[in-house]
Amino acid sequence: MLLNRYITTVFSPLSIRRFYKYFSRGLLAILMLLPLTTNATQVDTSSNSPVTPQVRVGLHGMLLFGSEYGLFASHLPMFHLPHNAQVVLQLTFDDPQINTAVINGLTLSAASGYPIWTIVPQQFDLSMLSPDHPSHIEHLNVDIVKGHFERGGEIQWKNQGLTVTRVLVFNELDTQFEQQKTSNNTYLKVNNNPNDKVQFLVKRLTTRPDADHIVRLDNVGNSLPAEIVIPIDTAKLFNNEAQLRAALPDTTPKNTSLVAPNTKPNITSPMTTVSRVYIELDELK
Repeated sequence: MLLNRYITTVFSPLSIRRFYKYFSRGLLAILMLLPLTTNATQVDTSSNSPVTPQVRVGLHGMLLFGSEYGLFASHLPMFHLPHNAQVVLQLTFDDPQINTAVINGLTLSAASGYPIWTIVPQQFDLSMLSPDHPSHIEHLNVDIVKGHFERGGEIQWKNQGLTVTRVLVFNELDTQFEQQKTSNNTYLKVNNNPNDKVQFLVKRLTTRPDADHIVRLDNVGNSLPAEIVIPIDTAKLFNNEAQLRAALPDTTPKNTSLVAPNTKPNITSPMTTVSRVYIELDELK
């Protein structure tokens, strides 16, 4: 009797309706939670923090070069922390009088055959000059030095502010030895505008040992390619100025004006010349 009453109670229509009612609610709750769980997993995956930039805090001296068309700086790199990055910037000094004085000084030094000027910022994290850095910076305070700041250069102005207007190169360097080298050197064009009469070529650094090599181009006519690729001189790691001049395309402006018959065209534009601004080998062994 008790068993029959238990079975009748458990499997009564009312009990069965209650069972389906609560079972349906539970199943619905589970189904509603499934998408939320999936979405939470996707958010967690996509919100992973990016790789932390390498910290390069130190005293980062830079070569200062340029002309009346624009000023540039190239970090003096090494194949070890905190200097293992090739960085080339376009800049202007905050004080217009200093900006003009630096341009005049660089012009005179280039004509004298000793064109080296350097700037010495206060200690900072070099990685923060990268446009990809989350705390990217565009302003530095520097001492301006005629000559190399570690090799007898003379400070001309102290604690001058400058603004970085463009980061032209930010090339992280592999510090490992005996990496395979390519068969070509690549020289990067550096200018303010493609029609500048004075432009520069900066050798892209690859693996150690290497050469930090920058040259100046005067009397540039037609536009240059963004890169000059030239077979590497394995004995020197860089290409000398004569080799670079031979690798340049014809940049002499073409004279398209009409001339009278039997009259020689008046060509007044000289050919592009290539002169050395900087070469460093010992610090890049």
